[in-house]
Amino acid sequence: MFKSLLLKFPWLYKQVQAIRDHFSHRKCLKRGSYAQHREDVEIMKLLSRANAHGPYVDVGSNHPFKINNTYLLYLNGWRGLCIDPLPRFTDLYRQWRPDDVFECVGIGEQSGEMTLFEFESDVLSTLDPVLADQYRQMGYKFRRELRTKIRTIDALLESCAISAPISLLSVDIEGHELSALKSITLDKWKPAFICLEAYTADGKSNEPAIRYLHENGYRVENDMGLNLLFSRH
Repeated sequence: MFKSLLLKFPWLYKQVQAIRDHFSHRKCLKRGSYAQHREDVEIMKLLSRANAHGPYVDVGSNHPFKINNTYLLYLNGWRGLCIDPLPRFTDLYRQWRPDDVFECVGIGEQSGEMTLFEFESDVLSTLDPVLADQYRQMGYKFRRELRTKIRTIDALLESCAISAPISLLSVDIEGHELSALKSITLDKWKPAFICLEAYTADGKSNEPAIRYLHENGYRVENDMGLNLLFSRH
């Protein structure tokens, strides 16, 4: 209700969010984790153990540090590519992660345009119209539809001149994960670890994406509940 009111006044919403971000950052720093279930702590342990120093690719990165799988890596010297189609995050990445590359696009198997279904809870925004309808029926507050550019991960990696191998590929895009995985040539970029959202907010398992990773030489290293951590074999 309060957020719905604020969104009608973008300048005020931005100021309130800046204050909230300041306190949220302090809270996460004290907690030692910025991810939802401390996935970032486990990811950093795995990368350090594997002596992986390559870049990360965070697909569906959302806010630069809140409920984010790669910000802890950023604080510890890793750098990479963050991708999210919500325009309001562009300035926030410049502020909080100036040494990362941020691309405000959606990810799919082919370049083009798609409709993004934006929810007031940013992490629920999706390119999947069926999932968007289910979220509405579950009572999640829908905000708007907007057209967004679609790129493949391969194309973005090439345009950003990122070199293989990748240390981490994190994918969390609300039911569109399989398309994202098919948009990157795994044998070329060789991500050492992949963090995949295992369940959408409606409780459905992301079985097609999980099966695709198994078929391409990845095995579950750690089950974090909502996310699975895969390693390359």
